[in-house]
Amino acid sequence: MFYSPYDEFPHEITFQHEVESQSDGMGGWIPGGWQDHATSEALVTPVSSREIAQAEQTRNPIDFEVYYPYRTDITPSMRVKYGDELLSIKTAPMDQGGQHEIMMIECSRGNASDGQE
Repeated sequence: MFYSPYDEFPHEITFQHEVESQSDGMGGWIPGGWQDHATSEALVTPVSSREIAQAEQTRNPIDFEVYYPYRTDITPSMRVKYGDELLSIKTAPMDQGGQHEIMMIECSRGNASDGQE
């Protein structure tokens, strides 16, 4: 049977980082906002109702687990664009199994991250 990497990562996501307002050099300001950082293949899965209940008890609601190929440039201050949804990253990226192959982050619905690194 032919194995495709898309079997493991069937979704496409875009990591975004926040850009601060900058002076335009003429006394005005160029507004900041969110800018694309990198696009990646991924597996985006909703968490179970049991996991949601546990997360709510810790005041850190988690709606999705996002798995993507190993990389080290993603931080919790970023957000994830997945289709029409914006997901805020709630945890530091975790190397699944310590093999430098697959990373996982936990996310909630909403466009702002909590900024913790």
